[in-house]
Amino acid sequence: MAEVRISSVTKKFGEVYAVNKFDAVIRDGEFVSILGPSGCGKTTMLRMIAGFEKATGGEIAIGDQIVSKAGNGIFVPPEKRHIGMVFQSYAVWPHMNVFDNVAYPLKIQKVPPEERKERTTKALALVHLEEYAARFPNQLSGGQQQRVALARALVAAPGLLLLDEPLSNLDAKLRESMRFEIKDLQKKLGLTVIYVTHDQAEAMAMSDRIIVMYKGVIQQVDVPTKIYEHPANSTVADFIGLVNFLDGEVKDGVVQLSQIGCSLPLAVNFTGPALVAVRPEHIEISKTSGTLRGKIVSKLYLGDSTDCRVAVGDTVLRIIDRGASFENYADGEEVYLSFGHVMAFPK
Repeated sequence: MAEVRISSVTKKFGEVYAVNKFDAVIRDGEFVSILGPSGCGKTTMLRMIAGFEKATGGEIAIGDQIVSKAGNGIFVPPEKRHIGMVFQSYAVWPHMNVFDNVAYPLKIQKVPPEERKERTTKALALVHLEEYAARFPNQLSGGQQQRVALARALVAAPGLLLLDEPLSNLDAKLRESMRFEIKDLQKKLGLTVIYVTHDQAEAMAMSDRIIVMYKGVIQQVDVPTKIYEHPANSTVADFIGLVNFLDGEVKDGVVQLSQIGCSLPLAVNFTGPALVAVRPEHIEISKTSGTLRGKIVSKLYLGDSTDCRVAVGDTVLRIIDRGASFENYADGEEVYLSFGHVMAFPK
C-alpha cells in the first residue's frame, strides 16, 4: 500500500492552467475518485501522479518517496514509481495472448520464468481469466480485455493503482458489474486506488472519498453522501446528480422564492441573493395537499419511479416520484408540491 501526498501541484499548457494548486492526501488502502466534466484537469492530474506528465509546480510523494518536485529537478520516471495503471483504451497488445500480455511487466523487470508464470497465473485468477490465458485480444469481449488490463496492472504487486476512466467503453450492464469487481479486488488486496471518471454513479458507488474538479481547481473533497447531500457550491450541486435551480432571497432564516411564489425556512449562514437548489427526489407530489400548486406537463416511466415535469407558473420543475405508479398522473392534471431537503448558495 502507499499513501499519496499532493502539495500545491499545478500544470500549465502555455498560459492556461490545466491543474491549479491541487492539494490532497490519499491514505493507505483508500479508494479515491477524481470526478469532473471533460477538460477539468482530472486525467492530467492522474498522469502527473503516474509520471507521464511533469508538473509545472508543487510536489508529489508516493509513500516515503518524493517522485516529483518542480524546480528542484526531482522527477522519478513511471517505471520506478511502483504503480499499476489501467487506461481507458485497455492498451492490450494485439500480437500477444492473454498470458503474455499480463506477464509482460514481469518480463521487463527480468523476473525469473517460474516466478513469472506463478504470479501471472495468480493475477489471471484474480480477474477470473484463467481459462482465457491462450486467447488473443481479438477473441475477447470488451469486458474481458479490460480484465486483462487490470490483471497486467496488478501482476507486479504495485503499492498504488491508477485507473483512467477504465469502464467508459463498456455497455451499461457490464460497466455496473465491473464496478463491483474492481471494488472487491481493491478491498481484497488492500490497494490504494486513484480512479478518474466523469461518471457520477461510478464515483458514488466505488469511492471512500471523492475529489470534485472543475476548470483545473478542486471544488470539494468528501465522502459520497456529503458530496451529494451537502455540496460545497452550486457547481458541485449541478454536476452531481439532478437538480432544480431557482433564484431566491435569504433573510432571517427564510428564503423567498418569488419565481414560484413561495417562501421556505432555510438554515444558512448568509443573507441576500441566493441560488436555491432542490433535487427532483426531494420534491413530493400529491393530488390533495402541498405548499405549491402546479400542472403536470409531461411524465416518463422509469420502472422504479415516475419522472414528472410540473409547471408552477412559468417555471417547470422536475420531480422523481418513487411512491406512485405511472398511471396515477395524467398530462395537464393539477397537483400539489412540497419541498423536502433544500440547498442554497450565495449568488
